[in-house]
Amino acid sequence: MRDTADRSIKGMAKARRRSLWIAAGAVPTAIALSMSLAAPAAMAQSSNLSSDAVIGGITDGLTDYLMPRVEELPAGEVTYPEIAGLPEGVRVISAEWSTSKHVILTIQSAAMPEQPIKVQLLLPRDWYSSPDREFPEIWALDGLRAIEQQSGWTIETNIEQYYADKNAIVVLPVGGESSFYSDWNEPNNGKNYKWETFLTEELAPILDKGFRSNTNRAITGISMGGTAAVNIATHHPDMFKFVGSFSGYLDTTSSGMPIAISAALADAGGYNVNAMWGPAGSERWYENDPKSNVEKLRGKTIYVSAGNGADDYGNAGSIAIGPANAAGVGLEVISRMTSQTFVDAANNKGVEVISSFRPSGVHSWEYWQFEMTQAFPHIANALGMSTEDRGAECAPIGAIASATADGALGTCLTNEYDTAGGKAQDFTNGRAYWSANTGAYGLVGRINARYSELGGPESWLGFPTSNEMKTPDGAGRFVTFENGSIYWTAQTGPWEIPGDMLAAWGTQNYERGGLGYPTGAAVEFNGGLRQQFQGGYVFRTSNNQSYWVRGEISKKYAEDGVFAQLGFPTGNEQLINGGAFQEFEKGNIYWSASTGAHVILYGDIFNAWGAKGWEQGEYGFPTTDQSAIAAGGQTITFQNGTIRQVNGQVEESR
Repeated sequence: MRDTADRSIKGMAKARRRSLWIAAGAVPTAIALSMSLAAPAAMAQSSNLSSDAVIGGITDGLTDYLMPRVEELPAGEVTYPEIAGLPEGVRVISAEWSTSKHVILTIQSAAMPEQPIKVQLLLPRDWYSSPDREFPEIWALDGLRAIEQQSGWTIETNIEQYYADKNAIVVLPVGGESSFYSDWNEPNNGKNYKWETFLTEELAPILDKGFRSNTNRAITGISMGGTAAVNIATHHPDMFKFVGSFSGYLDTTSSGMPIAISAALADAGGYNVNAMWGPAGSERWYENDPKSNVEKLRGKTIYVSAGNGADDYGNAGSIAIGPANAAGVGLEVISRMTSQTFVDAANNKGVEVISSFRPSGVHSWEYWQFEMTQAFPHIANALGMSTEDRGAECAPIGAIASATADGALGTCLTNEYDTAGGKAQDFTNGRAYWSANTGAYGLVGRINARYSELGGPESWLGFPTSNEMKTPDGAGRFVTFENGSIYWTAQTGPWEIPGDMLAAWGTQNYERGGLGYPTGAAVEFNGGLRQQFQGGYVFRTSNNQSYWVRGEISKKYAEDGVFAQLGFPTGNEQLINGGAFQEFEKGNIYWSASTGAHVILYGDIFNAWGAKGWEQGEYGFPTTDQSAIAAGGQTITFQNGTIRQVNGQVEESR
């Protein structure tokens, strides 16, 4: 996530060295293309080769500069939503909460079942303060060089911050390199793209049934995604109230464009364009030609933008972050020409289009970030968003104002709102909570996200009783609550610990002891609770006592069938000469470095061993677990002998 679009200067310089000739080629390309667009003839499979060659050269080997930096999304808590009523074969495998407002869905698709598909959702401002409310959707499609890790929108723009104070669900499909988000005719290059079916028939129901969508939708996209946004809207006009193209290619069939698209797909992943829509001139090319289908968008709000290819870096008012990439000049020229052709076709059909043709600008993310902000008022109008839903007019007051005065939580997104037994207020970097019993505290990051996932103040944790603090070992962070704490490290993630189990962990010096940090939540376990840590477990027994089990003893206790033999611990581990042992409801586990950890059950064998001095006596430590024997009875071996019980009689041998 970035506050402003950024691009490697070194990468741009490399692209410029590879394509110095493109700067000279951009003008003849534009001329050749404009001639074909001004008087388009019926497209043939063999287009004008002279203009085709020049246009293809714009993309040949050069679209790599458009690839976003490969960045993994921050790891978060994973939940497993069950959403009823989805199409057959479609399910949400998981939802990973990068923040309390940024969730990454992993979806099993019926249309593209080969591998799960990721979709990022940026949740509305009032998602938590209005839990029964439904919200509109704003889709933002990626470009030709879409990557599998996350959307280019969240890597290269400030989309997450921009929409933080707005009441819309922002939908960001991940992946789809060179796909045009289309249903391809056939598999190619290891992919069987059916993106349009996935988006319209599978993702839309997930949002409707599982994420409180009111089904009012806007669809936007950049470059390839701009073309796709318009095509999808023309194919499914009842689904969308707004369609927006930022530097898209809105004429795919005029002379020169098929070869340009073909060259782009070959460059960005080695795809064959015929696998997408068939040979140039076939029916599917016209089905996916925005200008040919513009009449299907009548009554929609249509927003089209493009620069003219002029490098305005360094000029007053420029938003450019560096000198223009030469290929970006040519690509934007083509976008401008085809977008103009689309607008002209719309005018001829009497279809209104809002066009933003800038007097400068190239094919680059900083311009698309700008157009995102320019399009939003039109999006909001189309979706019927109220003035309040378009941005925050708020101010912290009282105790929350004092608690957030240092600015760590950023600016407010909402005013105070009621929550169970107190107040809450959303900020750009987190959320503040107040109750009469606890006062006001602000939470940020993954701890705040985890707290929100659990239900916030309505959860068993209650209200926070501290801000986020650094752990004494310096490796993590924690927040205390009325009934427990949440601890986080980059390695383990954030996990909540109930108060009584926290106290038991504390007897081991918390994270600095042998147990380390928690690695999961406390889960129900045989009428009590069990929570795993890096070095063992903490248990709450069925009679509400809490004890820890660590190291080799915890590994033995975790083996299949051992709990059934022993029951819950009745105390913590005790150190003894040469090793350690721990008492359980039905027996003990003993450990030494030379023998390992082994189970012995209470009863006659245990008593006989005890009569000889336990582990310090004649027999020493156990070297096996106590087990049944075929003849009927039990046996266990020690360092210096064996004790058996057969037919009610104890037999000792040394």
